[in-house]
Amino acid sequence: MKMKKMGSSSDLEETDHTEETNASADESYSDDNNLHSHEVSQHFKLKHTKYAIFSSPKAKCRRFGKADTEREMAPMDSVYQVECKIMSPTAKFHVQFEKGKQGNQLTRQSSSLESTNSCRDRTFKLYDRTRLFDAAAYGDCDELDDLLVYLLRSQKRLTNNEFKEPQTGKTCLLKAMLNLSSGKNNTIPFLLDIAAKTDNLKEFVNSAYKDTYYRGQTALHIAIERRNMNLVELLVQHGADVHARADGEFFRKARGRAGFYFGELPLSLAACTNQIEIVQYLLQNQYSPANIATRDSFGNTVLHALVDIADNTVENTKFVTKMYGEILVLGAQIKPSLRLEDITNKKGLTPLSLAAKTGKIGVFAYILRREIKNPDCRHLSRKFTEWAYGPVHSSLYDLSGVDTTDNNSVLEIIAYSSETPNRHDMLLVEPLNKLLQDKWDRFVKRIFYLNFLTYVIYITIFTIAAYYRPVVGNPPFPVDSKLRAIGEVITVIGGIYFFLRGVSKCFEEFFNLSLIMCIFFFVSSSFCQSLLVLLSTFLYFFGRHEYVAFMVICLAMSWVNVLYFTRGFQQMGIYAVMIEKMILRDMLRFMFVYILFLIGFATALVTLIEDGEGRNENSTCYAKRCCRADPASYNSLYFTSQELFKFAIGMGDLEFTENYKYKTIYIFLLIMYVILTYILLLNMLIALMGETVSKIAQESKGIWKLQV
Repeated sequence: MKMKKMGSSSDLEETDHTEETNASADESYSDDNNLHSHEVSQHFKLKHTKYAIFSSPKAKCRRFGKADTEREMAPMDSVYQVECKIMSPTAKFHVQFEKGKQGNQLTRQSSSLESTNSCRDRTFKLYDRTRLFDAAAYGDCDELDDLLVYLLRSQKRLTNNEFKEPQTGKTCLLKAMLNLSSGKNNTIPFLLDIAAKTDNLKEFVNSAYKDTYYRGQTALHIAIERRNMNLVELLVQHGADVHARADGEFFRKARGRAGFYFGELPLSLAACTNQIEIVQYLLQNQYSPANIATRDSFGNTVLHALVDIADNTVENTKFVTKMYGEILVLGAQIKPSLRLEDITNKKGLTPLSLAAKTGKIGVFAYILRREIKNPDCRHLSRKFTEWAYGPVHSSLYDLSGVDTTDNNSVLEIIAYSSETPNRHDMLLVEPLNKLLQDKWDRFVKRIFYLNFLTYVIYITIFTIAAYYRPVVGNPPFPVDSKLRAIGEVITVIGGIYFFLRGVSKCFEEFFNLSLIMCIFFFVSSSFCQSLLVLLSTFLYFFGRHEYVAFMVICLAMSWVNVLYFTRGFQQMGIYAVMIEKMILRDMLRFMFVYILFLIGFATALVTLIEDGEGRNENSTCYAKRCCRADPASYNSLYFTSQELFKFAIGMGDLEFTENYKYKTIYIFLLIMYVILTYILLLNMLIALMGETVSKIAQESKGIWKLQV
């Protein structure tokens, strides 16, 4: 018995033969209008009952699994899709009608129809989306020979919903653009010509995807992405919108998701894919030149988009910087009064500040040191060579947007954006390196040393006043020493000053700092110190002896905060940065894991040992420790945690009593704890600290300049 697969080639041959038979039989029908309608309905019925084996989504899903339209990220077009070519039915169009037969018959005056008068009994094709898409995919113009007649007779257009893909809004033009052969598809100019003859060219050529993933992508975007200059020219000549925005999810910046952000606009796409010829054509064509200053939904221009796609590799940086310069020159030639680099996006960032914010050091260095020799475009330079003698030269730099006098300046972004990559290296780029050095030499150094001296005097007075505090009686104490009272007043005034300055600074920089920097600012700066001073003062005047606890903690933090001023000395400043990084990175991770181990083993030991165990007076261990006054036991979580902490630093004692019921489990837990903490965690902490020191030592100069 021979098995035949449903939808196989033999099955299709059989259906083709059946269709031809029916078509020949239909020619015997009369020219009556009712019989003509019956003929069309018979063909439609034949299509749906016989040929469209997988035409319904449910049937296709049942046979082939989940359909492309049901996927979250369906491709724009793919040859790896289950498709069944369905033969479209045919029908006769009788161009000439006898007058008076049908009084309500609508006649259409068309030159295309008049040319068919000689073909009175000719059979014309009917077109649906499947037939159009198949012809566009295979570049088959012969299949579309009757399309114009069909559209004019039925008063339809290629942008009607019946000719679009329901889920994505894809038209036959987009289908043809996605199926090029050697850079060509003969149906593209054919379809554009038909759209022009049906008065629908502008809408047709600018039809875009409607789904959320590829929304806004037009045929012009696809032609640019396919790097096809001929198609770009063809589309622009036929009225393609050069400012169309492809703003679907695929074209947006998102972590962990496939996509490509290029600035949404055709001009930005051509620039980001390194196609200078298309960029020049879009800006200088005679049909519809693109506006070089147009911005996307994020407010980014083509220059912002170029900065965004940079990845600091050698090849990428080379093409991005070259394209950046070419677009600047083109913009100056097209509109000399336009300052393209000064346009900001919705976050208030220029291309230069965006490069600083995202750590694109290659593009960042190019923009700062760009020098154009062409006299007509010399005003676009940011570097001007004043004189040169051999290897020595003197240059002037444009510092607009660089110094801290401007909003969102480069220096401010690099200093306060802790998540910015390569920020230490960017400070070594000229003219930033020289600018920081000049600031330090001219006035910052004197101000810094004056603040250092003032702070040392302040904490010295604070220390003396705290050391000679009264200890007899209850606070507040009578003033028995004027010098001590003056010292206490100075301490409180200093605390108020540091508190107000800390609050102001925190609100000023809160949105520029990451969470970890905010925590470090609160802990290590004088803000926390001043807060403790004020709390101690309130408790003192309310007669609470607890003021001493806050005062001594504040005193310790005040001296530790002197490390802040070591930034003025390169070697000591780097050392202070190492301490900071070790605390914030290595120690925090170590403490998190260690606390988990401590809680786990402490609760296990407390649960293991029952009440009263280890307290038998006849035991040997108890006799040896009889001199101790009621020794604590592992029944207490607090005592157990203390003992386990001693094990973690190598000071624990494995001595145990003979009365523990689960002595073996007890010893096993202690040994496992020692291995995990004293042997494993501590050595990992040492290794991490060594790695931190090595990294900071490699960037020591940049780190020191950033701290200053």
